[in-house]
Amino acid sequence: MINIKNLKVGQTLYLVRKGYENNLHKKELDKISKAKIIKVGRRYVTVDTSITTETFDSQKDFKIYNCYDRVKFGLYLREKDYFDEIAKADLLKKIRDFFSYSGKQCSLLSLEELENINEIIKKYQER
Repeated sequence: MINIKNLKVGQTLYLVRKGYENNLHKKELDKISKAKIIKVGRRYVTVDTSITTETFDSQKDFKIYNCYDRVKFGLYLREKDYFDEIAKADLLKKIRDFFSYSGKQCSLLSLEELENINEIIKKYQER
């Protein structure tokens, strides 16, 4: 996660242009390139992509959205941050699918496993 206070002019970040096919995000179509910071404000960061300049809003998690409310560009400190974000989204989808569509599988969980899941949920509900 990027903290705008730690960014400096001239710093190199990674810009990811998200690829879509049939309105679905396809990570294999994503293009990763380097971008240099040319301006840092209290809320916005402007980067030079060597083709154009883009301004990112820190309050939108350094993402630019297209007219369909899908991420068009994302800005990351490291390439690994992008891949971690993709892995997290995949895991969340698997977990949601397990609890939403697999009612029979959920009933196979033991009491101890359900208590462990409940403890994790409680930890985040208290925030």
